[in-house]
Amino acid sequence: MNSPPPLIYNLDLDLARTFVAICETGNFSRAAEKVHRSASAISLQVKKLEGMVGRALFKRETRKVSPTEDGEVLLGYARRLLKLNDEAMSHFHAPEFSGTVRLGVPNDTGIIAIPEILKRFADSHPHVDVDVHLGPTKNLRQRIAAGEIDIAIFSFDPELDSQPPIHSEPLVWLGARHGTALDKQPIPVSMAEPGCYWRTMALKSLDDAGISYRIAYTSEFCQAQIAAVRADLAIAPLPISVISDDLVHLGPRHGLPDLGEYRMTLAKRDGFGPVEAALAEHVVAGFRKISERGMRVFA
Repeated sequence: MNSPPPLIYNLDLDLARTFVAICETGNFSRAAEKVHRSASAISLQVKKLEGMVGRALFKRETRKVSPTEDGEVLLGYARRLLKLNDEAMSHFHAPEFSGTVRLGVPNDTGIIAIPEILKRFADSHPHVDVDVHLGPTKNLRQRIAAGEIDIAIFSFDPELDSQPPIHSEPLVWLGARHGTALDKQPIPVSMAEPGCYWRTMALKSLDDAGISYRIAYTSEFCQAQIAAVRADLAIAPLPISVISDDLVHLGPRHGLPDLGEYRMTLAKRDGFGPVEAALAEHVVAGFRKISERGMRVFA
């Protein structure tokens, strides 16, 4: 008597996409927003997926979830499946663009926003190369005017920019969770280099409030500022969207002044083409998601 063939499960791509979103965000609620589902639907999907593989896929902690060893194995498979699926769909649905786009972004905001934007653009336009040029706003303005780059993102100035902002977000003071940097006198601060809009806003607010401070760390790159804060060596003025479990929002209740909002705009060179337009759409959409995330955190 022949034995029945073994039961083979097909990994549903929607389940795989939800699973990857949870792993990447470390949070069921943020993953639900990313895949446009409710939190309850996400929980049901996880339960179904764990039933299919017969293993626990997540370690649930108070503030986050992380994949188990089996979850990490499945994560690799899920990412490869989704990449192949997205490449296949892109082949048939995306315009046949190719070439190179030169994108200019600030040293600070570029590091925060651009990686995810570039990843999404590469998935939908695999034959287009993107040359990223980092620099201060003043330099990017000059280069876009000279036609040396195709798209530039920089701090919005109503006196200089005719195009509207594509992004606005609260600039806030961040410190290490349970840190002591704020208790030191003068207060050590981590700043971008002179000429940075964030630096100008922050120093003016401290001066206006009569707060004693010293610039303990200076870097052209935002990640270096964040590193100094995480090490509890200083506090820093940063976008609210970079807040994480180990960084806390410091404000008036801690004796620090409000910083207001910073705004970003997108400029295009003359002779803007369809390839550049496609990347510009991804940039605007990417900053929109960051704005939404920042507003939820600030609220």
